[in-house]
Amino acid sequence: MSKGLISLLVFIGLVGAGTLFYVFPTASNQGYAPEQPIPFSHKLHAGQMKIDCKYCHVGVDKSPHASIPSVNVCMNCHKVVKTDSLYIQKLTAHYNAGKPVEWIRIHELPDHAHFNHKRHVTKGVKCETCHGPIQEMDRVYQYSPLTMGWCLECHRGQTTPDYVRKLVDPENKHPDDIAPISCATCHY
Repeated sequence: MSKGLISLLVFIGLVGAGTLFYVFPTASNQGYAPEQPIPFSHKLHAGQMKIDCKYCHVGVDKSPHASIPSVNVCMNCHKVVKTDSLYIQKLTAHYNAGKPVEWIRIHELPDHAHFNHKRHVTKGVKCETCHGPIQEMDRVYQYSPLTMGWCLECHRGQTTPDYVRKLVDPENKHPDDIAPISCATCHY
């Protein structure tokens, strides 16, 4: 077999696989809401108390990753707030022992895909755009499918929220290419 034919077959296979993943997004954990070792209410913290996401998820605007808050961050408030709660006492025990809480990851992408939080946050994309009404969640769940097709629909301008469109392309010069769609943008 010639190299050209092999390359063509590989290309057709990749396009076929990509199409299947786009049409049948089986990699989605949409709706996944595991029970955490310590219940944490975003409805209380982000909703009622209006604590900015960046206070707990330190560095989300400076790093490709949104960090899971360390026990130290929690203890900034809970050294004095609600200290009689059994859950806060459990948190305090972790803090005093120098052990992290082993939170269960909810929003997870395949190993071959990378999402850069910094790029989105610094462009003004709100956390709720992908994570849903997080400020209303007593128990966090994966709101959006987070599949390749779902991301590409936004990057191509098909499902891009109006506020994001105005941030990225205020004069609407590029209605069909809001953000990069090159494979290397997310697969590196």
